[in-house]
Amino acid sequence: MSNRPLRLVHASDLHLERPAHGVAEVPDTLREMFLESPYLAAEQVFETVLAEDADMLILAGDVMDPQTAGARAMVFLTEQFERLAQRDVQVYWAGGRVDPPQRIADAFCLPDNVHLFPAGRVEEFLHERDGEAIARVMGMSRKARSKVTAADFRPDPTGLFSIGVAHGHVGQAVLDQQRVNCLALGGRHARFMSGSAGGEAHYSGTPQGRCPAEAGPHGCSVLRVDEEGEIHSRFVTTDVMRWVSERIVVDEGTDRDQVEQLLDERMQALIEGSPDLDLLISWTVAGTGPLSRQLRSGALAGELTDSLRRQYGNASPAAWTVSLVAEPMEVLPPEWYDQETILGDFLRSVRQIQTDSQLPIDFEPMLSERYLAGSVASAVEISDSRVRQHVLRQVALLGVDLLSAEPLPSGEQEAQA
Repeated sequence: MSNRPLRLVHASDLHLERPAHGVAEVPDTLREMFLESPYLAAEQVFETVLAEDADMLILAGDVMDPQTAGARAMVFLTEQFERLAQRDVQVYWAGGRVDPPQRIADAFCLPDNVHLFPAGRVEEFLHERDGEAIARVMGMSRKARSKVTAADFRPDPTGLFSIGVAHGHVGQAVLDQQRVNCLALGGRHARFMSGSAGGEAHYSGTPQGRCPAEAGPHGCSVLRVDEEGEIHSRFVTTDVMRWVSERIVVDEGTDRDQVEQLLDERMQALIEGSPDLDLLISWTVAGTGPLSRQLRSGALAGELTDSLRRQYGNASPAAWTVSLVAEPMEVLPPEWYDQETILGDFLRSVRQIQTDSQLPIDFEPMLSERYLAGSVASAVEISDSRVRQHVLRQVALLGVDLLSAEPLPSGEQEAQA
């Protein structure tokens, strides 16, 4: 069956109730942006719908929690929906964790062009243009402890382009079994796409990252469907500030001047790559050598962080350094274990405990009876194997820092003490 061309915008996880977070210190110049970024990014989603002359907007859950977002979010959404109504753009909304349909319906009255799917069951709409059906839109809002299955969404019997809308985790097995042309999904803050013999599945991701773990561009998806039913997807960025995870590598010969130059060059490249965005950068320094040991001690990392903030953090747009840390080495060089030094003896002892899970890690002899009777005793009890290995890796690195042949600078020795 030949289809009429169709264009839609797919967005999810707007979370208007949730400002940016996850940093120990927010500069005064970015405080307002931390609060406003969810709204500014969401506004860009609606601007994209209008700029693309889209037929519909699909919202796949977690748009906003009316109980915590308050009246501002409801007024904002109503205004944006009415802008779309003036262009005869329909909105199909599947509720997620924070916006179940009953909670939304109790909070405010939706305009007529907004169709809110019920929880736990599929409702279908024929989307029309000029009185002719051009797509079948099927959706359901999230229901507690329910899962999205391939059987929930069935293709149109006449061959009309069919879209399923839902919020939640969908396993690969479900994606492989889908039979609708497109699944528009929410519940993942990172964009994700998957294709199968039956059709395509899209997680649009959140329009705005909110913490260091949500690094990289965020936005919405524009899907264009041609006359043959082929989907052409395009990612449109909507974030107004961007979290960045940046990693640099040093070696035994890298000194402070060189790492400062490396940080400066990388910072300039980041700013040139995103000149209109506020950047929030988490730096990781990987490698070995005296510089890595100095960074792990803390003092040098703090000095470099302060320098980057002074130089770039107060500009507009800003490039603010959130953190700068040394990357822990997962595997130490074998030659460190072979050396006939106190450090070599120490590392061989740690390795023996790492490789023999039966050897105990006993902190009780180091604690007084007062601490053994309190909560500290349970806090230092290591029973989980993953925690055990993590602790031993940190112990080995601490030993490298303290027992290395090359001493730390005097100021950092005082900091360690």
